[in-house]
Amino acid sequence: MKNRVMHSRIQELDALRGQKLLDACCVFFWAVCPALLASSTFATYVAIGNELKASAVFSSLALFGMLIGPMNAFPWVINGVMEATISMQRITKLFYLSSGSFPLELTDTPLSDVGIPTDIPIVCSFAEKSTISMPVNIMNESFYYTNCDNLVLKNITLQVQWGELIGVIGPVGSGKSSLLLSILGELQSVVSEDDLRNESMKTNPRLRYAYVGQTPWLHSGTIRENILFGSDCDLAWMNTVIEACALKVDLAKLPNGLDTDVGEAGGNSLSGGQRARVALARAVYQKADVYLLDDPLSALDVDVGQQIITNCLLGLLSGRTRIIVTHQLDWLMNTKIVNKRAQVDFIVELKDGIITRKIPGNLYLDNDDNNRVHQPVLDINSDPPYNESTLSSDNHHNCSENNNNSTLENDDVPLITIKDDSSVNQSEFSPNCVINNNNNYNVNINMEHMAVGSISPHVYKSYIHSVGYFLTFSIILSLLLMQGTRNASDWWLSYWVQNGNLSAVVSSFQGSSYQIELFPDNHTKNKYLHSTHNLSSINYNSSINEMLQTSIHSVVRFGEPNSITGYYYLEIYAFLVISNLIATIFRAVLFAFGGLVAASVVHESALDTILEGRQNYFNTTPQGRILNRFSSDVGTVDDALPFQLNILLASLAGLLGALVIVCVSLPTLIFFLLPLVFIFWSIQRQYRGAARDLKRISSIVRSPVYGHYTDTLSGLAVIHGLGQEIRFRQLTACKLSDQIRAELASLAASCWLSIRLQLIGSAVITGVVSVSLVGRLFDWTHIASIGLSVVYALNISGLMTSVVYDMTETEKNLVAVERCQELTDDTPIEHDIVSVKPMGPQPRSSSHSHLRLPKERKSGIAYPTGLLPNWPASGSIFFNNVSLTYRQNSQSANEQSVKALDDVSFTVKPGECVGIVGRTGSGKSSLIKVLLRLVDHLPGPYTNQYIANQTGFIGATGQVFVDGIDVRTIPLTLLRSRILTICQEPFLFSGCLRDNLDPENKLNDSVLEDVLLKCQLATSRLQASQWLLREVGESGRDISAGQRQLICLARALLRQPRPKIICLDEATASVDNKCEETIHQVLDREFQGATILLIAHRLASVRRLCSRVIVMQSGRLVAEGPPKETLDTIFNHTETIDLVTL
Repeated sequence: MKNRVMHSRIQELDALRGQKLLDACCVFFWAVCPALLASSTFATYVAIGNELKASAVFSSLALFGMLIGPMNAFPWVINGVMEATISMQRITKLFYLSSGSFPLELTDTPLSDVGIPTDIPIVCSFAEKSTISMPVNIMNESFYYTNCDNLVLKNITLQVQWGELIGVIGPVGSGKSSLLLSILGELQSVVSEDDLRNESMKTNPRLRYAYVGQTPWLHSGTIRENILFGSDCDLAWMNTVIEACALKVDLAKLPNGLDTDVGEAGGNSLSGGQRARVALARAVYQKADVYLLDDPLSALDVDVGQQIITNCLLGLLSGRTRIIVTHQLDWLMNTKIVNKRAQVDFIVELKDGIITRKIPGNLYLDNDDNNRVHQPVLDINSDPPYNESTLSSDNHHNCSENNNNSTLENDDVPLITIKDDSSVNQSEFSPNCVINNNNNYNVNINMEHMAVGSISPHVYKSYIHSVGYFLTFSIILSLLLMQGTRNASDWWLSYWVQNGNLSAVVSSFQGSSYQIELFPDNHTKNKYLHSTHNLSSINYNSSINEMLQTSIHSVVRFGEPNSITGYYYLEIYAFLVISNLIATIFRAVLFAFGGLVAASVVHESALDTILEGRQNYFNTTPQGRILNRFSSDVGTVDDALPFQLNILLASLAGLLGALVIVCVSLPTLIFFLLPLVFIFWSIQRQYRGAARDLKRISSIVRSPVYGHYTDTLSGLAVIHGLGQEIRFRQLTACKLSDQIRAELASLAASCWLSIRLQLIGSAVITGVVSVSLVGRLFDWTHIASIGLSVVYALNISGLMTSVVYDMTETEKNLVAVERCQELTDDTPIEHDIVSVKPMGPQPRSSSHSHLRLPKERKSGIAYPTGLLPNWPASGSIFFNNVSLTYRQNSQSANEQSVKALDDVSFTVKPGECVGIVGRTGSGKSSLIKVLLRLVDHLPGPYTNQYIANQTGFIGATGQVFVDGIDVRTIPLTLLRSRILTICQEPFLFSGCLRDNLDPENKLNDSVLEDVLLKCQLATSRLQASQWLLREVGESGRDISAGQRQLICLARALLRQPRPKIICLDEATASVDNKCEETIHQVLDREFQGATILLIAHRLASVRRLCSRVIVMQSGRLVAEGPPKETLDTIFNHTETIDLVTL
């Protein structure tokens, strides 16, 4: 995957390299043009017989200087206009997108009320609903996602009456999820120009559709915020919803209860089943008109599923219109669960995007074509004896009966609350949390760190290290040579004029323009008139604002003949000028190359860190924050920082050269410049600190914007269905407002500095001119010396102003390097090998002295002694007293932890298929995480268990052996490559299917087609070849969950060598029985003799496939043995094993 990212990055750097080299050439020629303009003008002026006079030369050069700024700025303006045009064109494409099936009504609700807005669409009243004959009425329509030639639903006719319960079934990829999205209006219809389902939907009162996707979507925030979803909090109703969705036990186990932060997509602290039930609770709480449920029971065990069916779907939601997609229709029709023949009003069956049948539920089982193997139901009484507690209004603070006051307006209301340790009772639930004695608010999401004070020398050192020490030295040397040759040419020209009896010399400090009249008499002048030279050097501007600084030229006339010929002076002068041009070119090219090298190293170091980061880091770090580092900050390192640093170094070199010239020409001006330096230093100290911190704030507040966009785009179907577009739009505006406020404050600080520097510069010009006039009046100095000194003194004022601006802007841009370095240094990295030796005193880890070079962390891997190349050969697994602790509170001083596994021990024989069952959140998936070392493992021998207890170690303790070797001693890459894992929520990368199956492009198409045929993703080679070119969309969203699961299986078949251990974590939860059977057949055929760990809620599959079953509850192994005897024992003797409180 790194190669794919780096491929795109290399293309970006290639384009950036061309841009930087072009910029270097443009800056060079732009600087030469003003000098050539002045030189050609004076040459023409002298050639027609005029004599250069100081008044004419100075006036002309002043006018030329006024043109330098606009001439240099004009190309940058063109570049900015082009970039703005391109950006506007891209943004404009969004304006032409359809707004969906439902018209939005704009509101004037202030942004301060976005916490709980008052303009949430109201559920239609009974009178309004009576005007709508049916909530779903689709008549012979076809639907597609993006391409009308690729229809996903064809000739769909579906009419649903009020209060009906509709079951949607069909094989994998038949269009079940697409049918729900078409009802929501998320798909485009071929019969509607405006992508609306029908004309009546525009005028009918808007219905609210509660959508629960196959992959449950939760936005960043607490469980409470996800359930409320912007609605007012009704305590009694919330208690009822939590009961119906079987969340009481889970919330009681979470230290923060409802105030537990779910992280992004709920991956922080919730299992798959818990996320599904929170999403279902959100839908139920909204009291919607129509409920669209896309296989919400797939991640649930039998007992929890029974509660959901009885208490929620057939309880709270009875009388509501419900359309549920499921591969387990037995949930709704088995008499053991619902105590009736059938509760489904109609069953809709799809195949290849076409509705093949719509049968009344009471006739479906009577149809001979529907004989299916019904899944046995394990009736485990997993609910604890709850106390009948209601939600009291005495112990809550952010959930009230009428919560119309925005949390943005009430600073006294804590955004996140926690429980006191003593208030956590496993047998009693209260979703409200109280404040503990320390007033620390629990947050599971790591708050973004903001550095304070000046940029650390460590950051400068790391950036120099990224550029390379030799390249840095070469850049500085070329810069010194450039400035030295420039000042030397000015000095030599003065010396030549004084000793060569030249009639006039025109020189300048920046962008020097020389018109040299080489010959004292007209005869020689006419003879060598063609030898008039125009020599110039580069005009380097300190910043965009300093491009408007003008160059002031002086004419210094000397007049004593010299016996040395003019060719001698001309040759030396030409040598210095050419040397300056060469040094300037080298400096520009080297700087461009150095910036590219630094950008490459910084990006790749950050990428390596992210790819090797620990899983818990991504659970507690918002995705928007990481995207911010790789987009905005890396973009600054790529472009803005090298540009600004280039200007800063040029300004510093120019200031140093000007000070040298002034000290030599007119030493008395030094006394005037000393107070100037003090004033500038005082001002820049005030400004730099504020500007630097404002830049940090601006970078930090940008992360929530990215995160909110990511959240919103992932849950558009839920947002549209519940009519929450306005609220999310206001939330977006609120986050953008925070960013704009930071940017505006930064611009205001810049204006503050500009005003003061301009006033000081005006005072400096007035003072220098006054001193010069007094000196000339009393004949203290020669007019030539005065002119030269005034020019350089005025440039010193401008250069000091430039240095202040450039130093501040460079420091602000170095904040991006600082943030990238924080990402590299502070991201916890997985240990490739964990030591199993006794631990002695550990040396204090020192911070990185610089950004890590790519691949640096991978060096020196030591393979354990005795590890065979074909490890694991047999596939035996031994868990020895394994415990796993998760941190629930990462910020509070009183960190609370929860044990996901508690002293688990079991053995899996080679080639054995072991089923792992248990309630959601019981620790089943945690076993796989420990096996694959996705969590930290305690170093040292097993006897160091007491260290974990004393130090509060967060991670796994105990030992896991594979073929007799401790997995802690196996390098991560080797360990994970030898164990095949197929998860419940398969992930695919954006691109075509071929890129997902063969990322390195090493296999030919025939091999990939064979794999697709084996997995029954295609029925012919022609269809398989078409599949290889099919785009799967972002995260595989353009294909069904079952197809994604089969693709992951196909990808696993291509792995060599074939793994001897296979872990299936609810891999068949989202597929139908036929597809499940296909997966197991492929595994049995292709992985004969492999050890299989099967985590499943489908107990029929466990009974049929497994030779042994392990029952987990609350992180403990409570039963183990043959499937039939073990499950029957638990089913018949639940009184002997309390599966919840054990």
